[in-house]
Amino acid sequence: MLACLATLPSFLFVVYVALQERGATLHRAETDSLYVAELASREHALQVLGAERLLERLASLPVADGEGSRGLQQLLPTMLSGFPQFANLGVLGLDGKILYSVVPPPHQVNMAAIPAVQRALRSQQVAIGTYLVGLIVERPILIMAKALRGPNGRPQLVLFAALDLDWLDRLAKQAGLPADSALLIVDRDGTILASSLGLKLQHAANKRLNGFTQLIGHPGVLTRCEAPDGIPRLAVATPLKGISDLWVVAGPPEASVHALANHVFYRDLAVLALLAVFAIGSSLIATDLSVLHDIRMLAGATRRFGKGELSARAPVPRPHGEIRDLTTAFNAMADTLEWRDRQAVLAQEHLRALSHRLQTAREEEAARIAQELHDDLGQELSVLRLELERLHRKVETGAGVTEPAELLAVIDELGERIDGAVRSVRRISSELRPGVLDCLGLVAGLEWLLHEFERRTGIHTTLVAEGVERKVDADISTALFRITQEALANVARHAGAASVSTRLTDTGHDLVLWVKDDGRGFDPAVGPNSPSLGLLGMRERAGRLGGTVHLSSAPGKGTELQVTIPRSILQN
Repeated sequence: MLACLATLPSFLFVVYVALQERGATLHRAETDSLYVAELASREHALQVLGAERLLERLASLPVADGEGSRGLQQLLPTMLSGFPQFANLGVLGLDGKILYSVVPPPHQVNMAAIPAVQRALRSQQVAIGTYLVGLIVERPILIMAKALRGPNGRPQLVLFAALDLDWLDRLAKQAGLPADSALLIVDRDGTILASSLGLKLQHAANKRLNGFTQLIGHPGVLTRCEAPDGIPRLAVATPLKGISDLWVVAGPPEASVHALANHVFYRDLAVLALLAVFAIGSSLIATDLSVLHDIRMLAGATRRFGKGELSARAPVPRPHGEIRDLTTAFNAMADTLEWRDRQAVLAQEHLRALSHRLQTAREEEAARIAQELHDDLGQELSVLRLELERLHRKVETGAGVTEPAELLAVIDELGERIDGAVRSVRRISSELRPGVLDCLGLVAGLEWLLHEFERRTGIHTTLVAEGVERKVDADISTALFRITQEALANVARHAGAASVSTRLTDTGHDLVLWVKDDGRGFDPAVGPNSPSLGLLGMRERAGRLGGTVHLSSAPGKGTELQVTIPRSILQN
């Protein structure tokens, strides 16, 4: 497109030159046609004058005196052969019959009705007629006549000359006009009297020149007209000298006038088109080498990346520019998406592992509860059942029951066993969901959890609560309680610690929990000895509340867990 825009001024210049060339061609055609028309008019005038003088001279010769025409019969053939502009010479009687004709008539001919013959009988001068198809020569001619008079002044014979129009063809060819150019003699009604077109108009039914009115309305100016042969022409008209109300029309075909200008235009346009094609081709090659190649590489990488090939990258082009920036941005985007895809895959793996851990923990918890129910509550209830049956037999048989005091002792023993069963139920219920967490809040729940942990494991525990004066939301309390519970379980399983310190702080913006032990620790670059699904569960619990979990450790220096949950979701 840029190459086409670059060639637009050249194209406009070519059009301008073509218009100028067309105007110059029209001017040359107008000048040439006007010159040929005026030349034909002068040539016609000279031929008419020559024919007039010839007839005057013949009429004055002695051979023309008297009533006979023998002398003329001997002289006229010689004159006709010496003057090729004449088609025929001859002598007529007063009745119009041919007394002698150099060209023999093809049939009986009477020329009394010809206007030139009639005017010659009434005039002393040479009579000039009109153009017509000769009765003898049978082609367009101009009849001129001179009456031969006796001593009394009366006409005796009529001498006539037929002026041939073949000179129009010769003049048109000698003038160098383009092929199919027309040289016409036209009367004031637009009727073509003579033509250089020859046989092209001989058999035409309509001998009128279309556009003749406009032609004579602008004499000397190139005007469009059309002869009966159907070829449009650009012609000029000039009055025919020597004869009134006749015009000479000369002009070449319209197509030939514009042919040269069109040739120049098409030539320049073809050269310009070749230059434009060369410029466009060069631009495309240069663009392909500099831009399109890089774009195709980028598009290919984009398609491969879209099909799931996340490692696809586009080569970064060397030249600085928008393509390089676009390629760099695409590669950066692809790196980010690939990293996020790996993170998503890793997160899915963690979620699957967490789901498996939850299922396992649920089964383990169910198994533990079932075991405790069987071992503690089940045994107590079984013992109670046996004691009741024993007491029932004693009461039923009356054996073994001697004193009321002994019966009351048995009943007290049964009550103690029932109290033990109730304590087992409360202990199991507290482990599932500590009631103190709901009744007294998060701090009291953490104190109970640490106390129970210390009682079971013997690991010393401490708790410091700072600024936690308002009741904490149940979801957050549960999350922090379970995170602490999981952290203590990890300490018991892996840390080998002697003490655990816990601190809960309300900063005004966040609620922060620290759990730190003095155990063996681990190298953060290597990670724990076994995959910690418990840590993943902690992060999932904190993440659901918009919080974060941070774990720091060092070999031999223990491990510290920090949990931060935004205060914005806390309730007053």
